[in-house]
Amino acid sequence: MRDTTVLVSGLGVMTRGILAHLAGHPGHTVALHSRHAAHSPVPDVRCVSEDGLSTLRPDVIVGCFENDDRSREFWSLEPIGAAVAAGAVCIELTTLGLAQVLWWHELIRSSGGVSVECPVTGSRSGAESGTLSAFVHASGSDERIDQVLKLFVRTRYDFREPGHPTRFKLLYNAWGATMLATLSSFVPPLEELLGPDFPVAQRIIASDGWMALVCASKLDKMLPGAPDELDFALRHMRKDLGHAEAIMPRPDELFDVVRARFGEAERRFGGEVDYTAVNWPSAR
Repeated sequence: MRDTTVLVSGLGVMTRGILAHLAGHPGHTVALHSRHAAHSPVPDVRCVSEDGLSTLRPDVIVGCFENDDRSREFWSLEPIGAAVAAGAVCIELTTLGLAQVLWWHELIRSSGGVSVECPVTGSRSGAESGTLSAFVHASGSDERIDQVLKLFVRTRYDFREPGHPTRFKLLYNAWGATMLATLSSFVPPLEELLGPDFPVAQRIIASDGWMALVCASKLDKMLPGAPDELDFALRHMRKDLGHAEAIMPRPDELFDVVRARFGEAERRFGGEVDYTAVNWPSAR
């Protein structure tokens, strides 16, 4: 039985971790297609140029892109269309706009492939540890879906309708961004009011009560001396908030305030910093 050939397109914080899990599994031949990298960061994964895609003939194609335009550009490539027509399983990890993901499902299904809408959450750490959570709608049943997803996804949630994983992920991200944006309204006052007792408050916030899950994962990144390690780029959160706005059933004042705060953070710090920059002081 021949190896399953897996093509991953897009090299970023998430796919660096995912590639390592795919390449470490016997029975897989893994290739990377990236516009920005001539060499793979993972041993045993070879880079493939656009010209080389036509000879690869992947069984599974995994896409993770910076935006809708880049996703559409890749899935419209002629060699990718040929692989889809041959029955490839196509897994789109990107958090796309709703119109784009519905277009993508139709493209893959009508071309003869299996479309797997699969936005994920867990950031860099989840990708590196292989413990991402995935919101999934697959157009059909295929053993290759589980074969690949189980290598980097710990928890999978299946939705019945196309587009529903994306609808959920966009509002989920917007809700999380709202909670994150409130940290800077309350953490500095706590530091000022408690002084030397602030470490006690920090322990409580990060370990006890209903807010602990949110605060434990992000509180340390806004404190003095925190490393600038990138978990999720600010520009990606800005993109997701824009997509969320497009599907919000009704206007929401709080959502508008949060979008404005993330926009201001991007103007101050640029889009390539971590999205916790929404809480950073100006001097950082």
